[in-house]
Amino acid sequence: MKKLLLIIAIIGASNGLYSQSCDESLPILEDFDDSNVVNVCWNLMDQDGDGANWRWREYGSTYGGYKCLVSDEYAAAVGNINADNWIYSYGIDLTSYSPSEDIEISYKVRGELVNFSHINYSVYAATGNQISAFESSPTQRSEYVDEVGGEGVFVTRTLNISALAGNTIYIAFRHQYTPVDNYIINIDDVEVKINGTLGIDDLDQDSFKHYYNANTDFLKIDSPNTPMSAVQIYNVLGQSVLNKKLNQNEELLNLSTLVDGVYIMRVRFDNFEKTIKFLKH
Repeated sequence: MKKLLLIIAIIGASNGLYSQSCDESLPILEDFDDSNVVNVCWNLMDQDGDGANWRWREYGSTYGGYKCLVSDEYAAAVGNINADNWIYSYGIDLTSYSPSEDIEISYKVRGELVNFSHINYSVYAATGNQISAFESSPTQRSEYVDEVGGEGVFVTRTLNISALAGNTIYIAFRHQYTPVDNYIINIDDVEVKINGTLGIDDLDQDSFKHYYNANTDFLKIDSPNTPMSAVQIYNVLGQSVLNKKLNQNEELLNLSTLVDGVYIMRVRFDNFEKTIKFLKH
């Protein structure tokens, strides 16, 4: 992932397990650089029942090389798709915050093709993770991608969620079919933060990197500009499998005792955290 902070998420018993491993304090950043993120921190609801839903995609260079969420409104084999697709996050803990604090969701959205971007979508924040909770929440926004400048290019949109402070909340994105010719909607770089705290651009400037070597089972973490204070790794059951205090810019972690699978790594700095999902194989 580029950076999760959001971290949005992902029904049933398996959802509860994933939610535990993705619990996160603000700021939350989700850049969808990891192909496993939809299976770890996001839940899918195919409300129209057609078997198609939000999914992860890595674009080729022609379309910017982005790694992001996509939802289709057209397919060559079937034509227009009557989509009603939902993706929602694990629980995000805002219990230590108050409504007086300026808490915000920001994200990037685009219609993939310039001339087929009149796509309707909604973003919600609620204290429950059922469709009824999202739809009844006053904290939501619905709009058309092309009407906010997203014809073929990503635009940043925001939603203030301060009114929900003091609760565990869930965030959802919904893509609904528009009865005109459209194509694909993209969502990327989701953040949940208090305005003024570190965001995606700041972390990009820090140039944090991680490298997993499957041949040696070592994971290298490197933060050239900001020393790390601790690192924790969790499995998908939310169990801590590694916990180490740090005071340096670079660390080599031995993962040879861990079984293959998806893990969540939380790297702590003095005044912020970074969460990364990775696959050990």
